[in-house]
Parts: sequence; structure tokens; C-alpha cells
Amino acid sequence: MKKLFFAFYFLVASQLLIAANIEGPFLILSTPYHADGTVDYPSLIKEARFAAQWDTAGVIWPQSNDSVDLLTKEERFAGMAALVGEWRKNPTKTVLALGVNGDDTEEMLVFAREAERLAAESGVDIVLAARPPYYGATEAEQQAYFDALAKVARRPVIIQTYVNDACPTPSVDFLVGLARKYPDIYGWIKEESDKLEANARQQSELEARDAIKTVFSAWGGWQWLYQRRQIGTAGLISERVAYAPIVSMIWKSMKEGDKKGRLTEAYALYRLLIDQRFLPYDSLRGYSLYYLVRLGLFGNMLSRTYATEPDGANGTYTKENKSKWVLRDIELTGIQKAELDKCYDDMMKFVKKYYR
Repeated sequence: MKKLFFAFYFLVASQLLIAANIEGPFLILSTPYHADGTVDYPSLIKEARFAAQWDTAGVIWPQSNDSVDLLTKEERFAGMAALVGEWRKNPTKTVLALGVNGDDTEEMLVFAREAERLAAESGVDIVLAARPPYYGATEAEQQAYFDALAKVARRPVIIQTYVNDACPTPSVDFLVGLARKYPDIYGWIKEESDKLEANARQQSELEARDAIKTVFSAWGGWQWLYQRRQIGTAGLISERVAYAPIVSMIWKSMKEGDKKGRLTEAYALYRLLIDQRFLPYDSLRGYSLYYLVRLGLFGNMLSRTYATEPDGANGTYTKENKSKWVLRDIELTGIQKAELDKCYDDMMKFVKKYYR
């Protein structure tokens, strides 16, 4: 009986500690690929370790479109197992979040159960991340989806509010209701509504502090500084692992109230990294891959991309075409690489001078 009591006590204490640390930059891992298009799991681990080495609050995988829609169930299982195994072998303060997104409730539960199995068997304290169902067109469908997840989850779940234009963004009342109904499971939100709408929603979410624990900024961090200072968001979720050094420095400055007066300059250097609009590729899974290769984390700049144009409502894909992909490589000129190198070198000089 005593053994059971202490096991339960340590489980509860561990989950409370994890819940208290769900804030700060949680960086989504980009999925690396071999030349033949198969997933490069060793590079995925190297990417995660890089984020942890720079004191990133957390990492999330699989979460973005390239690692949710364009991976098979077996590939997602293998990546989740590899990351949990790495966290078990080399413990770190960086929180590991496993994405359990699904097209519908049935598919989501497959990944949620696997994440829970891995956590239970390894003893690694993880959290979960989920977005609404890809084909969830009504609030009732979303309610059923998150109710089902709450019955399976034994740990906090970060909810990403946006999935696609055909799926309505969950209302603030809906999210607050979930957090009050399942206080140990929900209450952590990646607010991904568009532009100024996100600011208004974040304010409303943070007014319900009895239920909502953390609201994260999103969309790459374009409004992160404003949203932290003027609204009170407590972190960032974005596919920006290459920028972990400056992102971690920004968060440390935010937490300390910018005592040293370097927050604005640090944020400006970060914005310069993500705002290279002159390049033919975006900064999410585009030219940021150049940095991952430069850092020795990835072996190439290959990406899986959708093989067809959207063929469903509001720019979505039908189930038949959503998982079809082709490989895309990124080609940069010498001049473009030189400018990217200059931006990154300036950032690292600043970080090494003032952060480490």
C-alpha cells in the first residue's frame, strides 16, 4: 500500500511540476528527410538536442503540416518513440511535447494512446499538443474530439486553435469551458487566430485566469514582443528551432523584466532572421532549413510538400489527397546565402556577448 501511495504521490508531483513549466518558447521540430524522402530520425534527435542545449522551454513534434499530414502513422510512432527514448537516456529541463493531432476523433485517439503508452513505459514526463480535428466542421464535433482526448490523456494538453479555413476556430468560451471541465488537462493555448483577432482573443483568454494557465503567441512571433508586454502572453510556439539561441535569450529578458535593457535589440535581431522576404521561400520550412544544415543538424534542405493543389472546401484537402507528397529541395544563390549568414552571425555574436 505504501508503495502505491508513494508512486501516486510522485506521479502527481511530477505532473504538477511539468504543468508549472508549460510556458516560454516551445519550438516545433522540423521533420528532416533523407535523399530518398524517408524520415531522418537521427537528425530529428540532433535538432531536439540543439533546442535543449540552448535552454528552450520545450519542443513539440509532430505538429506542423509537414509532420502531421505528410507522415504515415508508422513514421509518427517511430519519431515519437525516438524522442521519448532520447529524453529517457539524456534527461533535460526542456519539456517534450508530443503532437496527437488527427483528422477526426478516431485517428487522434490512436496517437494519444501511443503517446501515453510511451510515457508510461519510459517514465518520461511529457505533455501533449493537439489542434482541432482537420474535418471538424462544427463545435459539437470539436467538443466530442476534446472530450475523448481528455478521457485518454494523463497529462496537460496544449491546444493550437487553428487548423484550416474549413474548420472553425474554437471560441474563447469553448476553450475556457474545456479548461474548467478538465482543469488538469486543458488551459494551455497556442492562440493562432489571424493578426489583430489574435490580440483580442488573447486578452479575453487571459481574463479567465481561474481556468487558463498559459497563452502562447504564434505566427512565427511577429507580434510576440507586443503580445508579451501589452497583453501578457507567456511564450511562443513556432517552427523556429534554428533560432533557439536568440529565442531563449528573448524569453529570459522578458521574464526578468528587461533589467539589462537588451530586449528590443534581441527581438529586432530575431525579426530580421524571420523577415527575409527577398527570398523565394518562406521562413517557416523554407530558408530556415539552410540554418539547420549550416548548424550540422540536417544533411539537406529537402521537404515533403503536397503533391496536389487543395481539392476540398476552403483550401483544404480531401482525405484521399491530403497525405500525397513530393520532395522539394531549396536552392539559394551565393548572395542569398551570404545575407542569411550575416544575419545569423550577427545574432550569434549578440547572444554570445550578452547571454552566454
